[in-house]
Amino acid sequence: RNLIIKNDQIGGKLDVTADEVGPGILAATGDIATRLRHGGAAVTRRPAPDRWSALEYAAHVRDVVTHVRDRIIQTLVEDDPQYALLWREERVDLGLYAGDDPEVVAVELEVLAALLVRTVERIPPDRLTRTGMYGYPIEARRTILWIAAQVLHECRHHLADIDEDLAELA
Repeated sequence: RNLIIKNDQIGGKLDVTADEVGPGILAATGDIATRLRHGGAAVTRRPAPDRWSALEYAAHVRDVVTHVRDRIIQTLVEDDPQYALLWREERVDLGLYAGDDPEVVAVELEVLAALLVRTVERIPPDRLTRTGMYGYPIEARRTILWIAAQVLHECRHHLADIDEDLAELA
């Protein structure tokens, strides 16, 4: 489980061992939940029309965690799985996050991240190399371990977005 995941095609280099992925996801989602709990009314405001609010970023991360867990299970069960799209922009554009309560999203994010990490930790090492065709950032065959590392990247990336938003709104 000490494979190095070199994940430099995702808009920022992420070199981690397999053992760092789970704790990294839990730390980043915990930090996002903390921002939601302590950010006040600013978490629901957008700093600019072309940027999401902290709440929208957090809800997106929650949905990524859930969606990717399903993809990982699908990859364990199916050969050459075809993944459903996340529809990230559409979820925001449809207003699906607009009425969310920050505390509820914080709890959901923490619970679902823990579930994803527990799922990945229970996969035998020889099964972590199973693959599926992943469409982001470019379409390529990706291992379960790479997919889990991608979640860590997403969590860290959107934590930075949230911190930027809250700093601009302060």
